[in-house]
Amino acid sequence: MNAEADPADYALRDALEELDRLDARNNFLAYYQRMTGFAPPKHLKVIAKLCQAMEEDRIDRAMVLAPPRHIKTLSCSKLFPSWIMGRHPTTPIMSVVHTQAYAGKVGRAVRNYLRSPQWPFDDVWLSDDSQAREYWTTPQGGEYNGFGATAGNQHGSPAEWLFLDDIVKGREVAMSPLQRDQIWENYETDMLSRLQGRRKQLMAITRWHQDDPAGRILPENFDGKTGWYKDRVTGELWFVLCLPAVCEHDNDPVGRKPGEWLWPEAFGEKQLGGIRKRGGYFWSALYQQRPSPLEGLMFREEHLLRYDPKTKSIIGMQIYISSDYATKAEAGATDPDRTAHGVWGVDQDLNLYLLDGWLGKKTADIWAAEWLRLCKKWKPLMAFEEAGQIMNSVGPFLVKMMERERVFVARQQFTSSTNKEQRAQALLGMASMGKLYLPKKEGLTGDLLQFVEIFEKEILQFPGGKHDDTVDQATLMARALDRLVAGTPPKNPRNAAGESLDELHARNEAAKERRKRGQ
Repeated sequence: MNAEADPADYALRDALEELDRLDARNNFLAYYQRMTGFAPPKHLKVIAKLCQAMEEDRIDRAMVLAPPRHIKTLSCSKLFPSWIMGRHPTTPIMSVVHTQAYAGKVGRAVRNYLRSPQWPFDDVWLSDDSQAREYWTTPQGGEYNGFGATAGNQHGSPAEWLFLDDIVKGREVAMSPLQRDQIWENYETDMLSRLQGRRKQLMAITRWHQDDPAGRILPENFDGKTGWYKDRVTGELWFVLCLPAVCEHDNDPVGRKPGEWLWPEAFGEKQLGGIRKRGGYFWSALYQQRPSPLEGLMFREEHLLRYDPKTKSIIGMQIYISSDYATKAEAGATDPDRTAHGVWGVDQDLNLYLLDGWLGKKTADIWAAEWLRLCKKWKPLMAFEEAGQIMNSVGPFLVKMMERERVFVARQQFTSSTNKEQRAQALLGMASMGKLYLPKKEGLTGDLLQFVEIFEKEILQFPGGKHDDTVDQATLMARALDRLVAGTPPKNPRNAAGESLDELHARNEAAKERRKRGQ
């Protein structure tokens, strides 16, 4: 026979429930545990501490950078907004994700917490007449608005809290400069202009690209360390919680040692070890939150062979010039494209030697003058350039300058019908075969030294770097492989015809000096 339940047991249970509800109302970590029923992993406790600090007005702007599937969306973009609404039922909240469809999914999860039996805020519920997934309100006047980063319309929707969750959707968007610019412009205009009151921002993302929204705020040399950083344009302070899958630094916010996994029980060596071994750009970006890997996705350091300009003879080489023209400098952009001119020598084995180069954020009259200067200096057999709007507008101007300066070079345009990675395949193939040579930097000065240093950086980060202008001009050379005329070997490399670049330059300078003296 079952004994009758002791009324004291019910009273104790009710008292414990009320204490639990009170704790969940005041402490975000307790709220997480109540609503999910799970004990939080160590890194979630750190995220919860950050969220608590934002609610207590110790932090106004924060980023959480974490790998995929590490519950950053659950904690930062679903549970935290609902907790804020429970504590402040009059507040307007804006949530922005990558697409409008996903905005509905996230908004539904936030809304349903208010319907849950575990909801600890007795005096906060959904309005009877406004319970849609992307938009719902409370009787006290609070409202939740969910939008896609590029598809939603934020006008007329105020916000005291702006939650941004993975607003760059995947690799295709991340690798598109046009789509990255569109997302950023929407952030600067449509989203930030809606903020009022407390003006809180929480950006929870997985890094895809150096030029993603986080990358445009963080310093260019961001090394993945947690801490305070200034927006490099506005100077506003952001607290950045960086949680790489594998610890890389001492003073890790979770207390790990370098080499230890973030969530070993769920995503450790067994689950992610294979991806880690493959390495490359996407491991560095998605899992380590450092989209500037030591080794690039396509090109590696061993692909870049070196030659000594002081001893390498150019006699017998065929000379070409390739150019990637700026497309935004004339529009007055805050971060304009750069024009890149590269001068290349091709020997008898179709090896490519970078001989000279120029790079600058300049308008058409200046980069055209630099192109003419290089053509006069090197007298290339042919010039390669991309077809498109820039050549349609600047082409006639360039022709007039060529006629005026008496520079006559055959120009060949290439269309950009494929993505950058596909266009770079020919260059990658030549580099893999040991046919891409850069000058040793010892002894280089001026424009060529700058060009080589930037080219090295851009090609090793390609296609994930913020800029790739020097790589684009190099890919044009490789795409022109079927049009290149191979050089011829010197008949006797030990005779006077086998002079080095320095010797050739010295001889030309001496000849000019003799002409000045009338000799």
